[in-house]
Amino acid sequence: MIDKTMEWPTGRRRPRMAEIAQIAGVDISTVSRALAGSPRVTKETRARIDQIVRETGYVMNEKARALRDGRANQVLVIVSDIATPFYSDVVQGIVETLAEREINVLLGATLRQTKREAKLGKQLLTGVVDGIITITGSIPKTVLGIPGFNRKVVAISRPAPYDGIPCVTIDNYAATMEVMEHLYAMGHRRIVHIGGPNYSQTYRDRSAAYVDFMRDHCPVELTKVRSTDSFNKDTESGFEIMKSMLDDGSRPTAVFCATDELAIGAMAAARQANQAIPSDVSFFGFDDLKLAGLMSPPLSTVSVPRFQMGRRGAEVLFDQIYKGATASTKIVLEHRLILRDSVAQIL
Repeated sequence: MIDKTMEWPTGRRRPRMAEIAQIAGVDISTVSRALAGSPRVTKETRARIDQIVRETGYVMNEKARALRDGRANQVLVIVSDIATPFYSDVVQGIVETLAEREINVLLGATLRQTKREAKLGKQLLTGVVDGIITITGSIPKTVLGIPGFNRKVVAISRPAPYDGIPCVTIDNYAATMEVMEHLYAMGHRRIVHIGGPNYSQTYRDRSAAYVDFMRDHCPVELTKVRSTDSFNKDTESGFEIMKSMLDDGSRPTAVFCATDELAIGAMAAARQANQAIPSDVSFFGFDDLKLAGLMSPPLSTVSVPRFQMGRRGAEVLFDQIYKGATASTKIVLEHRLILRDSVAQIL
């Protein structure tokens, strides 16, 4: 127990750290280190300080402590559109991981506007946040002048076009090759690809793998990549691209889409044209969104570990900012092919 001569009077305001230090007979820095769990404080001193804190009702002012440390204990997560289904699991992995480490998360949507992205980036400049996790494939240009900015930014899913920025992703080229090998093994030769925006490295990798496979295995068949020019309306884009192909007389036996949303739209266009799925045309998607397994027929797709991407990206950023760890580079997680009923065997 605290000596009665030093006991904090009942009904008084809560004590300040300086008064805790006085009661414990140590300096303020020792109290601060003890409350932060520093190994530089002996077990006996930490136990005494903890007891005094409990009995006096002292409450740590986390904001003041963060200011002393020069840290906001907050991280900004930048997405292009909060309505995009892909982001939810990634963000959940980030939030849970940083919450375990008592770091707050702010979510900012660029709405694919450069000015808005730049404005969000200013939060790192002004110290509102300590770091940025971007899931957009780009970095606010406002942060590029910050010394060592690559240690304060991590990209998830889509690599950022700057050297030294850690990226947590999958091998999109290898995943697409596996999809194409599966479709080929199922007898498909007339395979078309509906790709994502070409300005994204992720979709360029998927399209490149498709083109390389078709060149090596089906050189006389359909090899044109039909790409959407925006992330905004993947489902609508998939519908329009598929409809245009069918209207032009193209009759692929299989369609590989760069996202599940593109595949869902393309499947709707095929049905509208009275094409049976998968007997007339098969479909393969990418991402394994929850809706993919609920389609009729359920959509074959590539499972992307979105939650684990978020968790790993958060761990990397935390270690670099708060633990001084060496900057990571590219971290590649495992993907899986999910084979459902949207692909038929051609005899």
